[in-house]
Amino acid sequence: MGKIRKKIKALTTGQTIAIFLVIVVIVAAALLLTMSKGPAETTTPTSTPTETATSPTASPSPKKVLEFVYGTTQETGTFDPAKHRDETETMYVVNTYDPLLYPTKGGPPKPWVAERWEASEDGKVWTFYIRKGIKFHSGRELTAEDVAFSMQRVLDLGTGFSFLWKGLVEKVEVVDKYTVRFYLSQPFAEFPATLIHLFIVDKEEVLKHKQDGPFGEYGDYGQAWLAEHDAGSGPYKVVEYKRGERAVLEKFDDYWAGWTPGKPERVIILVVGEQATLVSMLKKGEVDMVEQWLPADTFEALKKVPGIVVKEDPDAKLFFVSMNNKKPPFDDVNVRKAVSYAIDYEAIIKNVFRGGVQAEGPIPVIAPGHCKDVVVYHYDIEKAKEYMAKSKYAGQKLKVQYVYVSGVAVEEQVGLIIKEGLKRIGIDVELVPEPWSRIVELVKTPETTPDMVAIFHTLKYPSPDSHTYLMFHPKAHGTYMSCMWYENDEVTELLDKARTTLDQQERYKLYCEVTKKVTEDAAALFIINPVHRIAYRDYVKGYDYIGILGFDLRFYNLDISGKP
Repeated sequence: MGKIRKKIKALTTGQTIAIFLVIVVIVAAALLLTMSKGPAETTTPTSTPTETATSPTASPSPKKVLEFVYGTTQETGTFDPAKHRDETETMYVVNTYDPLLYPTKGGPPKPWVAERWEASEDGKVWTFYIRKGIKFHSGRELTAEDVAFSMQRVLDLGTGFSFLWKGLVEKVEVVDKYTVRFYLSQPFAEFPATLIHLFIVDKEEVLKHKQDGPFGEYGDYGQAWLAEHDAGSGPYKVVEYKRGERAVLEKFDDYWAGWTPGKPERVIILVVGEQATLVSMLKKGEVDMVEQWLPADTFEALKKVPGIVVKEDPDAKLFFVSMNNKKPPFDDVNVRKAVSYAIDYEAIIKNVFRGGVQAEGPIPVIAPGHCKDVVVYHYDIEKAKEYMAKSKYAGQKLKVQYVYVSGVAVEEQVGLIIKEGLKRIGIDVELVPEPWSRIVELVKTPETTPDMVAIFHTLKYPSPDSHTYLMFHPKAHGTYMSCMWYENDEVTELLDKARTTLDQQERYKLYCEVTKKVTEDAAALFIINPVHRIAYRDYVKGYDYIGILGFDLRFYNLDISGKP
């Protein structure tokens, strides 16, 4: 030991440092080698009656997000609740906003944002009491101020369903935080029914995103921003939007109506160009539900596919073909009557729609206020030729365009039957497919509106006003519902009188007079009240068709807890 101590003491400082560094390098190399080989293997001892084998605690698996995928061929033009006009746009709006009142199946509207309401004796002042505690997606509370702003915004923009209230709503008063009052220029008994289309926007959020525009302090009223975003209080909020491709909506945790297990937490809306592709995706389970616009034959075939449900309901819907009353040759009532007699309605009902009933005028047979005392045209080529001979276009070669939604096969098939019928009375028909968004733009003026347009008109609110005023009153011109550009002073007067008549029985008589006159004038081709069909995977529960435009596509109502 003495010799060793002497040798250690004899080491110089430099030698000592060198030895230390060598040791550090050796240890580091050993550690690196161990890490490169991964963790050392361990042997779990065999359990015995007196021992318990243990294993590491597993990490909790992430919660499965209930995702619902809806497929459609329809491209939407906007998310703006002041601009929705059709089923697809209403679908977007009803999932992200709340209306003042909510529709019911076959009945009057029910309380929603407004808990209750009352009218003055003369029917010109309506007071609504707002539900407390409704939160917007921004976290702000919805108040009467937001309701008043939402109505004024619709009226100022003059878009969407503004024609329901234009010239009618004179003033909106914020009485207090939860009370709003509408002053009308005249009594309007159906006023509450129309308010299912007054969706409430977050005033502060809208103005936060305003741009320069023609509305003074309100700029553009947030139009540019709201086209792709939302300022609502609905069950879902917009998180992604690619026009013509897809939209993604996600659950709003603080939704006032609450959440129960099974409701979709994320909704993806896919825009698919071809119906055949859409059907294939449904069969593969790539989408959970598809739109109602598939051909009847396709729905019949889907009934036989395991795992798919095809739901059928009577429909408060009119399928009609407009005739532009402002342009030749349909500016002549005799031509319109000739065409009305040249249509094989039975073939359309039996071979194209595979069910439904021939329309008896504009009001669907199951809708409130339907009137049977109207002119119903039938297939009669000889009569059609007689009316053509009476027209100012007798003997002329006529050519018209029939415009339909591209990809919607039933509309194309109807067009082919119309083409065959009109050929027999000397009218050549050209079929022209167009995207729905393009059609909506075309019908804004009589000059750009095509000769004939295929239109599905679903009940917009529970009243015969929906299928009369919206179609034939000049104030409603410029929409797909009124693209006939029909104008008759007597009809206009009847419609105005009906709206101010508080007694329902008397009011419905006036709407009946309207339907008599528009069918006598052959204002449009009133073709069929079809069966409503929609298809979805069998784990989708809770779907209910209420017969009001787009409201059945409120995905919050569904239960997809059984989705694999």
